[in-house]
Amino acid sequence: MEKTMTGEAASNLKPFIKSLIAKEDIETVLPHRNPFIFIDNLIDASTVEFKTDFIVQPDNIFMKNDVLQEPALIENIAQTCAAGFGFLNRQSNGNATLGFIGAVTKLELFNLPVVNSMITTKAYVTYQFQNVFLVKGENYCNDKKLLECEMKIVIT
Repeated sequence: MEKTMTGEAASNLKPFIKSLIAKEDIETVLPHRNPFIFIDNLIDASTVEFKTDFIVQPDNIFMKNDVLQEPALIENIAQTCAAGFGFLNRQSNGNATLGFIGAVTKLELFNLPVVNSMITTKAYVTYQFQNVFLVKGENYCNDKKLLECEMKIVIT
């Protein structure tokens, strides 16, 4: 497995486009609190796709030898979905939603990011039945795929 590296200047990176929800407001659509927040900005949200970014900090709870570990990447995808669904629901009825992971399948790990890397995550809704969603998630660093998986998410 290859480690995805970036320069130290990556910690100063900002999203290239305006965020729908910036880092300082991300808790308005996530039930999570530090140290368990694994997205910084919600960049885009539609009924079929969500996009976030996240800069890997040295004090992250899933950091090992300056490399972010697989559980953080999975949680990053889940929180991308939570932020996207929360944002859309807040737009339609004023309240963010809660969701739960029902299953993680088809998981494949390609690379792990190092400290100060910027991760960009995309999640695509591939199927919906009432309040159950099947989502395909992928995270990237420097255009290299880190991890992909499918998640079954139940929204309350």
